[in-house]
Amino acid sequence: MGNNHKEDYPEWTVAHDLALIYLALTHGADDELDASEIDAMSQKLSEWNSHSSREAVKKIMREVMLVYVGSSGDQMLEASIASVADEMSKPSRIAILNDLADIATADGTIVMGEVDFIQQLARDWGVDRDIH
Repeated sequence: MGNNHKEDYPEWTVAHDLALIYLALTHGADDELDASEIDAMSQKLSEWNSHSSREAVKKIMREVMLVYVGSSGDQMLEASIASVADEMSKPSRIAILNDLADIATADGTIVMGEVDFIQQLARDWGVDRDIH
């Protein structure tokens, strides 16, 4: 399995990994994408990619949405979670989990699926004892 998503998508970056994880959190938990959640995802991605234009961030979001709804969406998500674990520092991984919590509450509610997803990521990334 490994990082096959990198070969299939030569333009794929860590920003794509983050966007896919953000999307899986918000959509996977309740099968809905609230406009406020999409805005929050775009905002967080812009913060991680300060050198990118708003248009570039929107393009990343569009590409990730296509992948997410595609047949390899689940595998891509697993690969993205592994990629972030490998490529980002522990403080960055903790910051991403905080971003996820912000995105999850952007629509005014946080559902159990979102909490479970964030807790599982914290375990996967080895930071579950570092967040509160």
